[in-house]
Amino acid sequence: MLPVLSIGPLTLPVPGLLVIAGVALGTWLAEKWAPRVGLPAKWVSDVLFYSLLAGVVGARLFMVLRTPAAFAAAPLSIFSLNPALLDPLGGVLTAVAIAVWLAARRGVSWLRLADAAVPFLAVMQITWALRVAANGEMFGLPTRLPWGVNLWGAVRHPTQLYWAVGAVALLAWVHAQLNRAAARTTPPPAGWLFWPFVALSAAWFVFVAGFRGDSPVSPGGWRLDQVSGLVVLMGAAVAWRRLQEPAKQDDLTASSAP
Repeated sequence: MLPVLSIGPLTLPVPGLLVIAGVALGTWLAEKWAPRVGLPAKWVSDVLFYSLLAGVVGARLFMVLRTPAAFAAAPLSIFSLNPALLDPLGGVLTAVAIAVWLAARRGVSWLRLADAAVPFLAVMQITWALRVAANGEMFGLPTRLPWGVNLWGAVRHPTQLYWAVGAVALLAWVHAQLNRAAARTTPPPAGWLFWPFVALSAAWFVFVAGFRGDSPVSPGGWRLDQVSGLVVLMGAAVAWRRLQEPAKQDDLTASSAP
């Protein structure tokens, strides 16, 4: 764990610094690789900026709606910089809604925009894994393996590291796919990168959840994180499969033509 970093008289929150660095790097990569999915680089970076800004505002508003009494007792806390007063799900929903709206205004498919945002999402997965490691969250089950880490009074699986390693590999895969797309003569269909990215991310999440010591378990013994991950994996896999069917049909039609 490394929740804070002390440099002389300064005490810096490591998780917050990691998130800021991840947003900057992810936005830069999304802007750099946007032309490979057929979108203007500047427009993609603008959409990410406004979506993230709206996401922060939405996260605070959702928290206010969830706990109105707490904010009524201290109204100025609405403007607090404390990240604990943000609702993550509300922030994500707001950011996605704004991104979809901006795409619709420009006449761009939301799936095409999602393809362009994949590099940003891949970097943020790495960032989030490092963030929870710095906070000691998402800790693993006890283990006797030599790479176990001492945390919360036991030697545990470094589940945050497992997640980070998988996220780095996923980012490398994204880079390879975008390089292939750059060599194509025709643009790939919208969603060609987003759906497999979601499916692979969910698959790795399910794998890592099996080693977590803080994952909630249902009365039947099912790990709820794995169940939710499997649902996302199946949904993304079905969408990915359907996306490939028209391309295969076109190939069959072209091969049967005289």
